[in-house]
Amino acid sequence: MKRLLVLLVLLAAIGGGYVYWEKTTSKAPVAASQPPVSVSTVPVKIAPMVDSIAAYGNLVSRRAVNLSPETPGVVREILFADGQKVSPGAPLVRMDSSIAEAQLQSARAQADTDMQNLRRIQTLARQGLDSTSSLEQAQSRASASQADVKINERKLWQLTLRAPFAGTLGSRKVDVGAFVNGGETIVRLEDTSELQIEFRMPSEVAPKVHERMPVHITLPGSDEALTGALTFIDPTVSTDTRSVLLRAVVENQTTAVRPGLFVKVALDLAVHPEALVVPVDAITSELASAYVFVVDDKSVARKRTVTLGLSDGSQVEVLDGLRAGDAVVTIGQFRLRDGDTVKVVPADEGKAAKGAT
Repeated sequence: MKRLLVLLVLLAAIGGGYVYWEKTTSKAPVAASQPPVSVSTVPVKIAPMVDSIAAYGNLVSRRAVNLSPETPGVVREILFADGQKVSPGAPLVRMDSSIAEAQLQSARAQADTDMQNLRRIQTLARQGLDSTSSLEQAQSRASASQADVKINERKLWQLTLRAPFAGTLGSRKVDVGAFVNGGETIVRLEDTSELQIEFRMPSEVAPKVHERMPVHITLPGSDEALTGALTFIDPTVSTDTRSVLLRAVVENQTTAVRPGLFVKVALDLAVHPEALVVPVDAITSELASAYVFVVDDKSVARKRTVTLGLSDGSQVEVLDGLRAGDAVVTIGQFRLRDGDTVKVVPADEGKAAKGAT
């Protein structure tokens, strides 16, 4: 009997507790809904994307030569000014030619004598008054003397130093009256109408480049870029640096570009002219995948996994997962979950809200 009373008391207590809980919970106010998250968005755009790689090197003249006399002698006349532009064949320096002129005059006189002797013997031979051997000897002497004239003419011509191609002269190294040895530099000539640059790229780049491929050369302290073409790709890879030597040529259309400048060279390895692009800030990484938040027309943020392509550091190409015009979140995405309601605000307000969290 006592056990029955205890059981009834416990049941009554449990029943009363349940009634009290039901009344109190039914009267409790409903929790307030989550406020929308402030975010900033940008539309997905269509724009060209370029996979570019850069290197550095020095510009040099494509053609340059140190001009020097072929034979030793004394400088008698200098026919150019420092820094002068010259055309092919222009005379630049005349060496002393007095001995060469005398030798040429002697050779011509001997040639005239031998030629006259040949004519005389030819006449006698036709009349049968001279032997064939005499005629052959006269012909040989005449030929030798004519060759001697040409040799001396060449020696005299060599005493005038001429420009082998069009270009710009440097500063002369000698004065009039100086004795110059054969091969001693008198002045340097550079053709600056075309400049070339040698540079190195990682070996893995080699399969992606080819001759005549465009290169972009940026001058130091300037945003101006010159466009040239790749002319040489070394078939071997350096064992020290695991890099490949490349050479490019660029037309020089301005006096601001000079040999010796240290410049930046860029090669476009791939160009996607109509890529879907978003700011890099919109991309969030999760394990091995990347995703963005897209705001729909109901102001709800939806998480989308994306496949990325080329990037220039500020923009990134999206190969899959988005369409042009989609509104992707660039500020506030780290506070979002899939399905959150958002309030789109200007970028400056979005940054302020981000800093406040």
